Amino acid sequence: MTNEERMQREANLIATIRAKLPDFARMCADNTEAVMLHQDAFAADYQEDEYMLLGMAIKYAGLRGKEVHVIGKNRSSLAEEERIH
Repeated sequence: MTNEERMQREANLIATIRAKLPDFARMCADNTEAVMLHQDAFAADYQEDEYMLLGMAIKYAGLRGKEVHVIGKNRSSLAEEERIH
């Protein structure tokens, strides 16, 4: 991969995260060293495109010098919603 191709891929990653996960992009812009994600925020129902978006979010955080901490148990946030309704 050429340097130009790498820069284009990085630009595409940044644009995708800013468009699809604006709150996450803002968290990564803060002065904190780490960002937290609840694991149900991505692919709670095992969607393929969500797996890719999770990987992109982790890569984006790395570009911003952030550690990523994944919290929560699988589908725990969905179980909470079901109890409320």
